[in-house]
Amino acid sequence: MFDLETFLPYRLSILSQTISGLVAREYESKFGLSMNQWRCLVIIHAHQPVTAKEIAPLTLLDKMAISRAIKILEKRKLIKTSKGKDARSRMLNLTHVGNKIYEEVIPIAQKYETSLLSSLTDKQQSALKAIINQLLQEARELSVK
Repeated sequence: MFDLETFLPYRLSILSQTISGLVAREYESKFGLSMNQWRCLVIIHAHQPVTAKEIAPLTLLDKMAISRAIKILEKRKLIKTSKGKDARSRMLNLTHVGNKIYEEVIPIAQKYETSLLSSLTDKQQSALKAIINQLLQEARELSVK
């Protein structure tokens, strides 16, 4: 019999959404950023200049979610885009204000990560990292078959 409560994809999804939601509540209340906006902001910072099309595989967000997030980030002047016909191919960079918010948001995310990981021993943390890497690799291999 199928038991949803022990089904790995379901449990990982619940864990991810719970942790993401926890962090998102804080940066949404402090900076007015949604989870998708924050994800785009962080990816743009790490890969700038980057296109919206390149953000998709890095965040696993759908094109519409990325488009909406980018429009809001641009309207708030947190990112700037190069000129071009196709919005998906415009180069995105953080503005000075975007970089400043990034610098304030990252310590908040890191605080939650530290807090969560502090519930594990060093050995458990190493095992968790190895397990996550192994599952990601297997999932990626399965996705190309």
